[in-house]
Amino acid sequence: MTNDQTKKFYDELSADYHLIFGNWDNAIKRQSKILDNIIQKYSKNESKTLLDCSCGIGTQAIGLANLGYKVHATDLSPKAIVRARLEANKRGVSISFDVADFKKLEDQVEGTFDIVISCDNSLPHLLTDEELLLAAKNILSKMKSNSLFIASIRDYDQLLEDKPISTQPNVKDFTKERTISFQVWDWDENNVYTVNHFTLKGINEKFDTFLRTTKYRAYKRDEMSKIFKEAGFIEIKWLMPNESEYYQPIIIALKP
Repeated sequence: MTNDQTKKFYDELSADYHLIFGNWDNAIKRQSKILDNIIQKYSKNESKTLLDCSCGIGTQAIGLANLGYKVHATDLSPKAIVRARLEANKRGVSISFDVADFKKLEDQVEGTFDIVISCDNSLPHLLTDEELLLAAKNILSKMKSNSLFIASIRDYDQLLEDKPISTQPNVKDFTKERTISFQVWDWDENNVYTVNHFTLKGINEKFDTFLRTTKYRAYKRDEMSKIFKEAGFIEIKWLMPNESEYYQPIIIALKP
């Protein structure tokens, strides 16, 4: 999956991304509170500045800025950044935004941060060990000494046992429209899968269908931990949803 293909997926999805959630505003508040608790527990410095290096439309960045963090948010998708900036302005939240590739953060983002995050299963868009290692090294370059990295990843250890082919539909009813969002997954032999993301919009018997596609690699937790250790991270730890209360497993790690 090239950068252009991934960017195209999120550019096309940016206007509808909130439809993935049952209630996006509630998700913003809930996820930021959980992430703040993790930061307070595991950070070894005074955590004020935060880089969200795969911010999407701002789900985590907006919530954490509301909690007092000084947030710089970046994403590969220019249209996602436009939407995130709009949503932050709408809520009166101060965040600086920019377009950046998390494999090129050292060159594309200025300064270093107390916290770096990458949530919503963003890292598995990198389909090879080499790409993930490059991203990990670039993330490390944006971290201060003793700073904390947090990322959320799908539970691929579990998913690889069954290799599911679809997700449950998320149905939302608005005044003049119903929307239905779901995914169909096509797996290959290398634990890489294509996500066919469907959004249906309409009323009664008339619906328009929108299809966007992207690829992920199903990294097991020990595979990802090994790559982050090779990049130079220390004290790598996984927090499962029953411990963190986050909806995906979370990897945390420190920069020496």
